[in-house]
Amino acid sequence: MNNHISEIVTSFKGVLKSFVEGVEYKKSPPLGPPEELPVLTEEELKTLQRPVFGEDLGAARSYNRIKIVEEPSPKSVNLPTIEDLSNINICGIDGSNQRIEKSTFYFILTRAAIVEFRYSINNLKPYFYNKLIDSNAVVWVDGNVFNEDVVLQTQKLNKEASILRQIQNNQERPFLLKYSPDTIDKSPSSHALGWAVKLQQTLEMACLEHLKNIDVETVCIKDGPLFSTSMSPQETLDGLNPIFSWGNKILVACSKRIKDSRLLVELLQLNSEVKDFWFPNQNITSNTLKQVSTDSILLPRILEPGCRTPLMEAVPISRQAVVNDEPRLMPLTCYYLSRHRPHTYIRIEIPKFMWLNNKEKVERAINIVAWQHELGHRAPLVQLASDLRCQLGYEKNILEKQTDSFLHKNKLDFPEDY
Repeated sequence: MNNHISEIVTSFKGVLKSFVEGVEYKKSPPLGPPEELPVLTEEELKTLQRPVFGEDLGAARSYNRIKIVEEPSPKSVNLPTIEDLSNINICGIDGSNQRIEKSTFYFILTRAAIVEFRYSINNLKPYFYNKLIDSNAVVWVDGNVFNEDVVLQTQKLNKEASILRQIQNNQERPFLLKYSPDTIDKSPSSHALGWAVKLQQTLEMACLEHLKNIDVETVCIKDGPLFSTSMSPQETLDGLNPIFSWGNKILVACSKRIKDSRLLVELLQLNSEVKDFWFPNQNITSNTLKQVSTDSILLPRILEPGCRTPLMEAVPISRQAVVNDEPRLMPLTCYYLSRHRPHTYIRIEIPKFMWLNNKEKVERAINIVAWQHELGHRAPLVQLASDLRCQLGYEKNILEKQTDSFLHKNKLDFPEDY
């Protein structure tokens, strides 16, 4: 058992010993968890219903403003040369979560992985580096399932303080959270999923802090959008704050899940000049565009393989507060269509201040991300490597078996859904 698996299993050891005896449990009246434990708000639960980019479901418009900052014609993307890649780090950040679901409690496992590839014509080392960051939690549903010792075996999460800092400082004990019925979504499993996604995305942001000591040029490819949907505006600002001191690094948020994105659909509704440029003499009206479901319908008609759309300045309304507080973080977005078959798209987002500081370096970073995507086919190669290393299926399997063993030992038997 490697160190990370051992640490996860060990972190729940005290919690498993806190189960009450089955006889005592059955004699106890129905009871909820302690009131003082943190819960998800209504807004935090709603983020689970939003697409990955934070666009509002059912809203007439998801973006207040979309502005193209380059010429509107699609751009051919040049793959990097050997000289472009010499002495450069390409970094991937990805995260995952797993849940052990019982009717009376939920165990949450979350992990983020950093993977770095070093490319050099001078045989510089290390060629490969990876780091894992874990955070675990218990969601307490039935107030009778644990005895009072569970508080000593866990750590309380203070939602009034920076969750990012608390995660960075806590690697040993799981957080103790609770389910609350005082929301529209009263499903305990939804609350557990909400916490799992929130912790996972916070861990992914925490990875940015670990890159500050790299002293070579780096292109960092973070999975998903630039602004994580489950983090509050202040949490997002805290998480992205380290990148302002990145003198020789470029952050690229890269998403392969674009089937729900409507950025281009809304752009064409707002900008008739771009609509006529991309679709000349086709008499496309606003009513026509309202019937178009997502950008994936438009992209094959705009891009040729190996090309990208121009960079667009846009932020979903639900994430506007981040840019209001820190305009430098305005995302510049483009889509890239792969050369390989079957063709795949990725959506790329870059903080605007990085583009303003050095447009040539950002263009080179986009070329490198495109090249990594051609190598990985489904997603940039380094991103696939980090995705592979952040998986928690094995850890979940071990902890689930240990949990069932302790429940059996205490004669606690809970109905299961199939």
